[in-house]
Amino acid sequence: MKILSLHIENFGKFSNFDISFVDGVNQFVHQNGWGKSTLSAFIKAMLYGMEAKGRKKDFQSQRSRFEPWQGGVYGGNLTAKIGDGKYQIFRTFGKTPEEDFFQVVDLKTNKVCKNFDTNFGEQIFGIGEETFSVSTFFVQSDIQSLATDEVVAALAGIEKYNNDAEKVEQAISLLEKKRKSLVSQLAKPFQINALVSNIEQAQDKILQKQSQETQLQKQAQKLQSENEDFLKHFEKQTEIVKEQKSQNEKRQTLEQSLNQKNLQLAEELSKGSKPVKQLLLGGVAIGFGVLLFALALAKVISLALGIGVGLVFAVAGILTFVLSKPSSKQTIEIQQEIVLLQQKLLLIPKQQVDEGQLYQQKSEIDNKIAQSQFLLASCQNDLAELESELDLLRQNYSALKSENEILNKKIAITKSAIEFLQNARENVSQRFVQPLNENFLTLFEKFSANEKVKIDSKLNALIMTEKGGKNLQFLSRGYQDLVVICQRFGMLDQLYKQEKPPIILDDTFVNIDDEKFALASQIVKTLSEKYQVIYFSCSRARKIL
Repeated sequence: MKILSLHIENFGKFSNFDISFVDGVNQFVHQNGWGKSTLSAFIKAMLYGMEAKGRKKDFQSQRSRFEPWQGGVYGGNLTAKIGDGKYQIFRTFGKTPEEDFFQVVDLKTNKVCKNFDTNFGEQIFGIGEETFSVSTFFVQSDIQSLATDEVVAALAGIEKYNNDAEKVEQAISLLEKKRKSLVSQLAKPFQINALVSNIEQAQDKILQKQSQETQLQKQAQKLQSENEDFLKHFEKQTEIVKEQKSQNEKRQTLEQSLNQKNLQLAEELSKGSKPVKQLLLGGVAIGFGVLLFALALAKVISLALGIGVGLVFAVAGILTFVLSKPSSKQTIEIQQEIVLLQQKLLLIPKQQVDEGQLYQQKSEIDNKIAQSQFLLASCQNDLAELESELDLLRQNYSALKSENEILNKKIAITKSAIEFLQNARENVSQRFVQPLNENFLTLFEKFSANEKVKIDSKLNALIMTEKGGKNLQFLSRGYQDLVVICQRFGMLDQLYKQEKPPIILDDTFVNIDDEKFALASQIVKTLSEKYQVIYFSCSRARKIL
């Protein structure tokens, strides 16, 4: 494509402005403020239109920056040779893209071309506006390389772009985010270790409880056995107690009868003149005799001694009553009855079993058994809770382990997908990296034999050192500009396989010294053999000769 002429109706400071162009290098050397940047922006706007107001911050996309200073129709037209044809592009701009006007006229037939639309530049160059901006459109003080996915796709020879490269980058970015998200969901080692530690502690507690349960069961069995033996003893002792109660009732009956007979005897004796002293001695003797009988029966003293001596005292007491005064027949009968009652009392055994103590022993054994059963039940309940807790911990551990396995599989799949896309991207980039570096070095080595610079697959220019690649920031601004200029010049032929666009240079070499500018001029003149060059400068010293 060659621009033949243009007409600016109103665009920025320009109004009713016309200019013509030739093949090769078109130079415009004017002082600052003349409108070089405005004219560059107009050419680009004719080819690609203008972005919506406020959509971008760079000046060529700000409609408000180039609104006519004096008002009137906002736009103009551009005449160009495209292939074998000659066309005139008309554009006017409103506040928004919807208000814009676009038309292309075929100057051979003077008919409106229906096969062009507002994406005119992309239709004829096969390159979008963004790639055009970072390849052939060198804006003043902004010539840094901008590697877009469209540039990569075009360099790689992908004919139908359709945002594939961008989608690959987006996919890699999304997959990487997903991978990080999955990694963040993995159970941390300390969480797993804590679960394992809790499981081990629960197992230890269960073993301790099981040992305690065994001891309590043995204790309960021992108490049960003791209780069975005691119940047999208790049953026998209970029978004895019953017998004792029957004997006690007999004793009480005999003692009551004895007391009554003693009272009767006392009354009979009181009727006579029996000396009180003899009566007392007789009573004491009889009582002592009865006491000895009782001691003998209770086995406190020997039976022979108790009965023999007790009988002597009892007989002596009776004789004392008899000899002191002849007793009446009734008195003698009473005395005989008393002796008989005393003998019967002596034959009744004393109580040998303490019923209260017996039941106290039973109560103590029952309490021990109840306490043992309570402790055993409590221990078994604790054991059941610990086993339930252990089951839950094992379930959590199993679930955590299973979840980690699933997550690790997903992470591995995601990682494989990322590596696959990265390898695919690298394979695509390999198509253009080598020829791009060859073209770049052909241009750059004319300016510097010392600096070794290479272009990577992402179109980053790196200074190669013994310690690896370093960023361009380590170079001076002039060298940085030269690297980017050579890089962009070097990829023109690979990018533009259809129509060749004009190269627009707006004070591009402002940071380059005079010696290197002379070399740059030679490169520009060489490029002008294939490409139309429109060069703007504010300095006559920077004019390409």
